[in-house]
Amino acid sequence: MNNRYFIQQTVCFLIFLLLASAAAAQEDKNFLLHLEGRWKFSIGDSSKWSNPDFDDTNWESLKVPSAWEDQGFYGYDGYAWYRTSFATTKEMKSKDLYLSLGYINDVDQVYMNGRLIGFSGTFPPEYSPGTDARRKYPIPAEYLNFQSKNVIAVRVYNHQMAGGIISGDVGICSFYNIKPDISLLGMWMFKPGDNKAWKNLEFKEKQWKKIVVPGSWKNQGFKEYNGTAWYRKRFIVSEDISNQKLVLIIGNIDNCDEVYINGKLIGSNTKNAHEKTIGPTQIPEETNKKLRAYSLPDNILIQNKENLITIKVFDSQQRGGVIEGPVGIVKLTNFNKYFNEPVESVDH
Repeated sequence: MNNRYFIQQTVCFLIFLLLASAAAAQEDKNFLLHLEGRWKFSIGDSSKWSNPDFDDTNWESLKVPSAWEDQGFYGYDGYAWYRTSFATTKEMKSKDLYLSLGYINDVDQVYMNGRLIGFSGTFPPEYSPGTDARRKYPIPAEYLNFQSKNVIAVRVYNHQMAGGIISGDVGICSFYNIKPDISLLGMWMFKPGDNKAWKNLEFKEKQWKKIVVPGSWKNQGFKEYNGTAWYRKRFIVSEDISNQKLVLIIGNIDNCDEVYINGKLIGSNTKNAHEKTIGPTQIPEETNKKLRAYSLPDNILIQNKENLITIKVFDSQQRGGVIEGPVGIVKLTNFNKYFNEPVESVDH
């Protein structure tokens, strides 16, 4: 029985490697900086290793991407960390960025200069692998050092078979060719279920989970969940932007959405999207591929104070949530310059 299980797991892993290799051939062409090469590496686990000032001089040096089993750690299953550093380029200042880490086996958390930017799967004791998804984590601009080096730290847990950053292109990439005037990338508050009160500015997100946007919720601790869920994020608006004609971009959503600013509906995609009776055959295929772009009504944003965006999403199957970028608020003139897409609006 154990031999049969081992053979099954080996076959599954080989299939995964073939699929990952095929997908890697079609990966983004918008790399601004490639980070393949030698990274610092250590088995074990310590929260101190995410600190950019930690001294990793005595760590091993491993090739990325490549399984750690092929580099002197054959048979090792458990925790390990990777670290590397890079300097920003002038081009990065004008882009909305994300970190591509290819494919990681099995679970990971990723830090930029000591701040969490993304995770996939769930660490023990509630172990759930994230091996079916390519790692693409947004990098908030305020997390970067444009005058000195930047440190990436990757915490990995491998349950069995090959472990680590095993394949795919690795580096810093850009979302499209536009940098939003207000970036909404990064950590949002998230909760499965449905409650109309969750759109309100005064509501407090007690016991809500953090989730990375953009990114599938299925790979961030909600692997089996299909149905309705809500996202919430607070942000500040300066006076110079609030008086402009603005567009909210929410990238691609799987499947359907309603979007609110400060409790007011500003856009939605697919009527009756959140009815419990809806099935996958009732959701048009083009809904998932469509860039969400919603016009902001005049005076909806509060200058120099906290504003709230909430997104209600219904997912019937597959990935779920706000899955691709860009995500942010842009001037209408810039949106028209960079996108050949309609801007939707609702009557207020």
